[in-house]
Amino acid sequence: MANAPYIDKDEADDYGMPIYNPSSHSSTPTYSPRRLRKWSPLLGILLLGLLYWTWPRSLTRTNWKKYAYVQYATDSHNLCNAVMVFEALHRHGSKAERVLLHNPQWASVSQGGDDRDAQLLSIATKKYGVVLKPVQLLDERGETTNIDKGAGGSTWDTSITKLRAFELTEYERVLHLDSDISLLDHLDELFLLPSTPVAMPRAYWSDTPAGTWPLTSLLILLEPSVVEFKGMLATLRSWWIESEQTRSGLRQYDMEVLNQRFGSSAMVLPHRKYALLSAEFRRHHHEAYLGTTNAPSELKHSWDADAVLKEAKLVHFSDWPLPKPWVMWPYEGLAEVQPNCTSLTGKVQCREREVWKGIYDDFRRRRKDVCKLLSVAAPDWKRQKEAVGYA
Repeated sequence: MANAPYIDKDEADDYGMPIYNPSSHSSTPTYSPRRLRKWSPLLGILLLGLLYWTWPRSLTRTNWKKYAYVQYATDSHNLCNAVMVFEALHRHGSKAERVLLHNPQWASVSQGGDDRDAQLLSIATKKYGVVLKPVQLLDERGETTNIDKGAGGSTWDTSITKLRAFELTEYERVLHLDSDISLLDHLDELFLLPSTPVAMPRAYWSDTPAGTWPLTSLLILLEPSVVEFKGMLATLRSWWIESEQTRSGLRQYDMEVLNQRFGSSAMVLPHRKYALLSAEFRRHHHEAYLGTTNAPSELKHSWDADAVLKEAKLVHFSDWPLPKPWVMWPYEGLAEVQPNCTSLTGKVQCREREVWKGIYDDFRRRRKDVCKLLSVAAPDWKRQKEAVGYA
């Protein structure tokens, strides 16, 4: 036994007995299972490293500090709405930065503010990591203004303020969202689209033919540019001067100036998923939203309110002449405007109405939870219709 030959452990079985390998005397190296087990951890690490370096760069090494979601707030109501959007981004795990352009008269609690607006600004920064940027508000002429609308009033007069998102040149790309929405998921994937000055969905609810729908400014993916910003303000001022000279009284807003500049060149985002109106659940025909206008009958899609809501990323509240969701419905208005029930095979179905009301109920619940605010009291229905020009 003392003179027994040495047996390499890689050439023996689990009991130490030698394994006959006829190729052991050849010059070709052999690999036993034991030897493979020895090197498998290292091989695994090498494969993972190779996978990392060959995987699409956008999915593995995205610098999210280059991108930001932007909201603007000109009054107390859309300040709460903006904070609700930031809360939704936080809840859904968005990675991009968050910026609030707000009325310069406001100050957070840490800056000396002591009202509810100050508390909301503090919640935005401390709880949701929002960067606060006080900015001068802009009116429809592109001029600075101190307009501050009250409960239920229109904020269109200061909607031009959203164009200040073009001034955020510290970011490569920003995504501006209107605040009168329910955000159902984050939209981080939009930041990784191919480079383009502006990307927007089309207003599928327009009365014009499908091929001529304008862009809608409820969602704007843009690459900041001070030159573009100044150019659009110059356009607004020229429109205002022309309106004054002709006494037409025509008022142009952010949507018009964006279409004038980018209507023929913007990247078009799909409205289905990214721009669902709450009013869609009140419509009788849904071909425009579903994208089946002029499609062959074989490609027509049936309407399913639950499936549409499930696939949507956001819902924009637009049920004119009803007020916005932070204002309670007048009873008469609700009865007049709410979705109809349908009767199929003798059975009444009200699913569209249930889904539609559920969207509003969810908004009002979150407003109470996030902002600690109750809904504004319902207005007189007759006066409400007169105020919004509803015949």
